[in-house]
Amino acid sequence: MKARVGGTQQRERIVAWLNLQQTSRVLQGLLEERLGAEVGLSWLEFELLWRLHGSGGRPFQMSEIAAQLLASPSGITRIADRLERRGLIDRDIPRDNRRVVLVTMTERGRTVLAKADLTFVGALRESFSGHLSEDEVQWLRRITRKLLEHNGAWAADRCDPGFEGQSGTNCSAV
Repeated sequence: MKARVGGTQQRERIVAWLNLQQTSRVLQGLLEERLGAEVGLSWLEFELLWRLHGSGGRPFQMSEIAAQLLASPSGITRIADRLERRGLIDRDIPRDNRRVVLVTMTERGRTVLAKADLTFVGALRESFSGHLSEDEVQWLRRITRKLLEHNGAWAADRCDPGFEGQSGTNCSAV
């Protein structure tokens, strides 16, 4: 049986949660601003391309992308519409299963992602990783994993993405 958390402890937990939320919003806003200004991508557009790159060329289903980005299918459709109009992705409906939409990155998408990745790495270093030691990064990863696991939201392919057939991306340098 867990002991009841007292007033001061409860306040500290609430403030820690608020600070976590604020940190996430501030850092994501800074990253989004830089990506938009330098390469014309939103955060979700960048993340969609980044995850496609990490798949090693394997097409993603639209439903997989929605799960990876923790976004609604309709929201992902709108993002994919924008990326497809810009020539950054292709969508294909297989003849053997018309209910599936497969997404791949185009050569233009890879070029834009390479530039966006440099922007992302620089912005991430300035706003996040440049202020943390390696021990602090590992501590933060353990804490966030624990919270995700205890809330049934840890999915290794989403939360700790590997890069099939690759030793990493430029993002590993942050």
